Amino acid sequence: MLEILQPLHGVPVVITGAGGWLGQAALEMAHRAGAEIYAFGKTPRLYHLRDGAPLEIHPHSLLGRYDVPSAIVLHFAFLTREHVGEMAVEDYIATNRAISDMVENFIRRNGARGVFVPSSGAVYAPPPNPYGEGKLADEVRFASLGRELGIPTVLTRVFNLSGPFINKVNSYALACIIRDIQARCPVELRAGHPVWRGYAHVGDVLNIALGLLLRGESPPVFDTWGEPIELSGLTIRAAALLGWPEAEVIRPAWQNGAADRYLGGAVQYLAHAKSLGLEPASLDRQILETADYLGRCLAI
Repeated sequence: MLEILQPLHGVPVVITGAGGWLGQAALEMAHRAGAEIYAFGKTPRLYHLRDGAPLEIHPHSLLGRYDVPSAIVLHFAFLTREHVGEMAVEDYIATNRAISDMVENFIRRNGARGVFVPSSGAVYAPPPNPYGEGKLADEVRFASLGRELGIPTVLTRVFNLSGPFINKVNSYALACIIRDIQARCPVELRAGHPVWRGYAHVGDVLNIALGLLLRGESPPVFDTWGEPIELSGLTIRAAALLGWPEAEVIRPAWQNGAADRYLGGAVQYLAHAKSLGLEPASLDRQILETADYLGRCLAI
């Protein structure tokens, strides 16, 4: 934990989307810092932190009943892009707008010490783009709210995450690659064109956001960033790190399609990290920590 996060001790921290990747990582970070946690998720449940401590995750619908003044609000609740194909676009947009309304109303009623809302690199994609457009709308909404109420607000466009609590292990490229290597199976990459990714450790993203909030800062929206790597190179690197350098990579014949680049921007991300005394995790460390988490999950 960064030294700058020590002031979280005893501070109320409200987390929406607590059952997701960022949410679970934030729960652990807030717990280690000794924060007073109020967790909300899509599904109410009794959650156990890594040290075994129990924590109640309340349904989002109860957020409006809580009086938690001067909290750090970490707003992760948002229907992600895979839901776009599962419902009418109008319903998808309305559902996310209702979630944002609920959180905005909570902040207006209680105030806040700081607000972190992760956005997405999907905001740069051309229309039709309901997910990215929804994220962009949240950027505008919560930046305006922060200015109006004088609340420090951090908005980060998240591109590719790594590290503990990774979910959707059958769809994220990093998780799929690592799982195949751990199972000593051929690694199948489906794209017949270059696919470039740059990974940021989930802990770094949260440390930067919380560090900036605790300093009372509201920087312009910024991208996450990580070392750019093509998926074949990522597979070779992961295989070597995980003790199976002879891993077989299966990929379609190379076509002339345009490269798929989803990388983010380095300048602001690294500048914020440096200002907080944080050295972002190397790609090797990100691979190893993601693999460690997946290995323990698969062993359960």
